[in-house]
Order: sequence, then C-alpha cells, then structure tokens
Amino acid sequence: MHCYRLTFTAPFHVDSRGNAFYEESSSFIHSDTLSAAMLATWALIWPEQIALHAQNPTFRISSAFPFYRDCYFLPRAASSQAIRLPSEKLKQAKKLKKIQWLDSKLWHTSLTNPNWADAIDLKNGVCQGVLASQTTTLPEKLWLEEDRPRLAIDRNSNQAADSQIFNFSRIWFDKNGGLYFLAVFNDETSRQQFETALSVLGDSGIGADRTSGNGCFSWSKGQMPGLQLAEQGQAVALSLVNPDPGDCQTGWLDGAAYKLVSRGGWIGGSGIRKNRLRMFAEGSVFARPLQGRMVNVSVDQLPQKVYRDGRGFFVKAG
Repeated sequence: MHCYRLTFTAPFHVDSRGNAFYEESSSFIHSDTLSAAMLATWALIWPEQIALHAQNPTFRISSAFPFYRDCYFLPRAASSQAIRLPSEKLKQAKKLKKIQWLDSKLWHTSLTNPNWADAIDLKNGVCQGVLASQTTTLPEKLWLEEDRPRLAIDRNSNQAADSQIFNFSRIWFDKNGGLYFLAVFNDETSRQQFETALSVLGDSGIGADRTSGNGCFSWSKGQMPGLQLAEQGQAVALSLVNPDPGDCQTGWLDGAAYKLVSRGGWIGGSGIRKNRLRMFAEGSVFARPLQGRMVNVSVDQLPQKVYRDGRGFFVKAG
C-alpha cells in the first residue's frame, strides 16, 4: 500500500453533490472523481491502453482526505456516530456530532472504545469544527472557501444567459496541508505508470475550471497512517463503493453501519449527463470487505462507454 500527498499550488473546485453544483466545493475528493481524473490522464499518455484499462484499472485507490504536516485525517466511521455522554457533557453533543475527520490515533480508538470522544479537547483539538486531533496542534483554518461571481453560459447557444449570475466556489489549502490518498497496484509497471500520470494530472489540474489554472498540485510520497488492508473480517471503507453482485450474499449487511451518497455529473465534452448511481460512502463499516465494481454509466446517445469506479478500498477496523 502506498500513500500519496497532494500539495495544491492553486485553489480547486470539486463538485460536492455530483450534479455540477458550482456554489459549494467539497474539501476532499471522492475516489470515483480521482480515479476518473487518473484514467482520463492515462488516456492522454497511453491511448492504446485505455479501452481495457477503463474497465479494469490496474490500480485501486482510496478517496483523498485532508492532512496537516504529519497528521493524517480519516473519515469518521459510521459505527462511531452514536455517542453516549454523561449528563454533565450533553452540551458538547452538537459539537461532537459535527466532527467528520479524526486523526489516525483517534480514528483507531473510535472503532474499539465507546468512550473515545472523551479524548477530544473541543477547545484546542478541533479545527474548523470538523477536524479533531489528539496529538497535533491544528491551525485555526486548514482550508478556506472562496466564492467568485460568474455568468452562466447557455450550453446550446454558447452565449451568456441573461441575468444568470452564480457563485463559483474554490478551496484554498494551508501551505502545510493538503489531501492524501492510498493506493495499491497490480504490479510495479502499473505503479510507475500511475505516478507518471499523477505528475501530468498535477500539472493540468483536477476538478472544474482547470483552464483558468485551478486544481494544480505537486505530489510526494507520505508515511502510512498506521493502516492495514482488509482481506477478511470487519472492515472500513476508505472509498466510495458500489457492491458487486458477488458481494451481496445472504446476511452481507448484518451488523453494517453505512451512509449512502448519490453520484452524477456530466460526460466531458458532450453536454450530456451520466446516469446517476448510489454508492456506499467513506467510513461505512461492513462485516467483511466488499469487492465493488466498475459501473457503466453511459447513456444511449453516445458510442463510447463511460465508467464510474465503485471498487472498494477497505482497511481493517481496529
């Protein structure tokens, strides 16, 4: 398992709803978005490989999560959402409920100790209300969100739409922070090609409005945040997952804790929407890891097939 840190040299906009909503940007990148960006870049470098690669990529990746210096944040597991608090701490419930990201030590604790929230210092150990660390002094803001007014363009006439002004949101990360993701590869050649494509993607940018210089980054290898890939037993998803039919055996959801997200968006250069898809979100917990699958989200009007990466990236719970 490899860890890649993305340090952004420009702001970025990533659709937080999967439906081309520009007025709000996600502060992290879902695995299907990152995988699609990598495959699109792969197609530019090795076009002869992409037909096979799009259906069966030689890499498997997690979503890209925040980091600050050497502190790696992980999505709070769905199984840790319900917290029991003593009566004298009930006023803290709302603050604890908003926390979405835990440093790796807190994250491990949250999977095994029902009183894990006692270790959080809500005054000094929480950043932006959503990140919590037990060991690292966090900045007041790890990222800032900026809104810029834009004029809508009609897709058919390519002319400005009258009076349709909207805000375009962009995320600026602290210079000591950024996003990281985990990856595994089929072989060494795949890893080398992946890193070449990642360098090209960093120069061309990820997300929306790349022609204006948004989304550019540099990358480096990072230390592993103390995680092990799950091959059996209880596992936590660090990617979006669309289960393969083989995953859906009798009782496969017994004891599971999960959230669902809906993903959509446009097919690049076509002005046509992809078919929408429901996925299990990051932080979902299952009794065993799911394989997941690449899903064809093409529409009938287009000759080429478009895939969304719903393969699971699972680590051991605890």
